[in-house]
Amino acid sequence: MALLEVRNLRTTFRTEDGLVTAVNGLSYAIEAGSTLGIVGESGSGKSVNALSIMRLIQKPGKIEAGEILLNGENLLTKSESEMRHIRGNEIAMIFQDPMTSLNPVLTVGEQIAEAVELHLDLNKRDAMIKTIDMLKLVRIPSPEQRVKDYPHQFSGGMRQRVMIAMALSCEPKVLIADEPTTALDVTIQAQIIELMKEMQERTDAAIIMITHDLGVVAEVCENVLVMYGGNMVEYGTAIQIFDDPKMPYTQGLLSSLPRVDANERERLVPIKGQPPNLLRLPPGCAFAPRCAYRMPMCDEPVPLYDFGDGHVARCFLYDEAAKDQRPIEVPTAPRVSLSDVAATPQALAERHQ
Repeated sequence: MALLEVRNLRTTFRTEDGLVTAVNGLSYAIEAGSTLGIVGESGSGKSVNALSIMRLIQKPGKIEAGEILLNGENLLTKSESEMRHIRGNEIAMIFQDPMTSLNPVLTVGEQIAEAVELHLDLNKRDAMIKTIDMLKLVRIPSPEQRVKDYPHQFSGGMRQRVMIAMALSCEPKVLIADEPTTALDVTIQAQIIELMKEMQERTDAAIIMITHDLGVVAEVCENVLVMYGGNMVEYGTAIQIFDDPKMPYTQGLLSSLPRVDANERERLVPIKGQPPNLLRLPPGCAFAPRCAYRMPMCDEPVPLYDFGDGHVARCFLYDEAAKDQRPIEVPTAPRVSLSDVAATPQALAERHQ
């Protein structure tokens, strides 16, 4: 049984213009000790998926359907008091912007200790000792003094370390990292990624890495889920996704990716068009309006096609019935070796030693 399993999740937001379907029938699973990368353009539903797992969707948002199973128990049936115990204790989240996630009028020590007191049932003194140990673990210098500092007294990279310390203080089974390195320079990014990998080895936590950076995915993720229009369009191991992408959208993401082996004059190839309007999703494939291989049958609901070894993609190009409709031959996927992907400076240095 998977540690965390999402089944047919549907999350919507009611607006003045109509119903926005942010997550539309999403399903996937993750095992303990593994790392799943979730990638896609802005608006593809990555963060809403994470907030749905945490049960942090606020009105006018609503989880309309589906199941979120943690060790076989459906989180959508839990009361709010039960979820307060689960959040931080069993599932924790590192948010995208630590400055807006940390309380500016409380010291970082008070904020971490509050979570430790609540979930580990420690007194204030022991909770602060645990807090200092966590700051030491994430390599914040002079943790005994820095627990008394406020968020604005930390750099961006140090604030992200504080968020990681807070998320890991109760040793959760599942850690959701929502763009944890987006606002950081590449050197700090490498340190944060290495820190998360060390934490995972120590606690055997499952990590869901939400990012738009395919270099980060190549560096840390065993499996990759590609989202578009609120749903999964391709899933497989990192090697399968980078070496043999099937879905034209995944191929487009890889074609627009800087590579360390590319000619310096070689231009990146952007994906034409705009992401879909979630108020009015196309009836069939959400990517069809932007796809060079669009066929009449793409206006129908698209099933997942299985390519073996867990690699699946949602595309009619691989349907036998599409032979007479294809405008051209099935495209040759861009071959992108993991070692060719521009990832962290540390990874690049190791690859070129």
